[in-house]
Amino acid sequence: MSILAAKDLSKWYGEVIAVNDVTVEVQPGITGLLGPNGAGKSSLIRMAMGLQKPSAGSLTVLDEDPWDNTKLLRRIGYVPEGDAPWRDRTGKQALALGAKLGGLGGQAAEDAAAGALRQVGLAEEQDRKVEAYSRGQRQKLKLALALLHEPELLILDEPLLGSDPMSRRDLIELIKGLAQQGKSVLLSTHVLPDVEAMTARILLLNHGRLMAHGEVGEIRDLLERYPRTVRIATPDARKLGALLWDWPTVLSLKAEEGAVVVQTAKPQEFFAALQELLVKESIVFSSVTSPDDNVEAVFRYLVGGA
Repeated sequence: MSILAAKDLSKWYGEVIAVNDVTVEVQPGITGLLGPNGAGKSSLIRMAMGLQKPSAGSLTVLDEDPWDNTKLLRRIGYVPEGDAPWRDRTGKQALALGAKLGGLGGQAAEDAAAGALRQVGLAEEQDRKVEAYSRGQRQKLKLALALLHEPELLILDEPLLGSDPMSRRDLIELIKGLAQQGKSVLLSTHVLPDVEAMTARILLLNHGRLMAHGEVGEIRDLLERYPRTVRIATPDARKLGALLWDWPTVLSLKAEEGAVVVQTAKPQEFFAALQELLVKESIVFSSVTSPDDNVEAVFRYLVGGA
């Protein structure tokens, strides 16, 4: 079962096209929803939550039509952008109120609140008012609200925004842990390193259109017009540089202190030949990495910023 499937999906507001003929199927797990401001991410999320109806095409979430579907909402946990609600209440009171609004009553609401607070690491802060929480703690509280009814799918809109480094680390580990427990996550954010810390799978929108969907490495391999940078860390940089100098797969080469940096337009051929060379010539090396084989580089290339 896909967590989200769109076919020829469009959304427009008057003459403004927010989502333009998108066809995609998102599988269970963690997927990063990326795109610059105005890319269509918020419109896609609002349609997935059943808050807006598509102008054209179709959209299903967990194999159901989300429009006017309150039953489906019980299977989804939503963390909207913005601050935590009920800041004049304690964390425990805010969670209990959220549980009651979600249909739980009495002790069931109290138990759900306590469990969600423990899950996000706020049990010791439950008696403090939300207004006294740090930004990172308020983000955790929003996630706890989304977890109250034990959803199958979490839709998170900028869940790490404004968090301090420690809270960001905790939230990343928490989200990864939820995925390991079997929950799926659709994560919208502009903080690209945070996406990379959680998943290699992205869905990238730009000007309402789907630019790419899949694993970052696979997407990067398809960008043939952008040479791949490869860095080989080795104490034998001069020797390795001389051996690579006239390779047909090497576009440029630079020897640094303790490394050789190569650009290649044919990475698969280069990596295969490099492996043979390192063994044949007994070259000592500590790592072979591709600095531009990451979410940020793929994002930059696809939106035309490179």
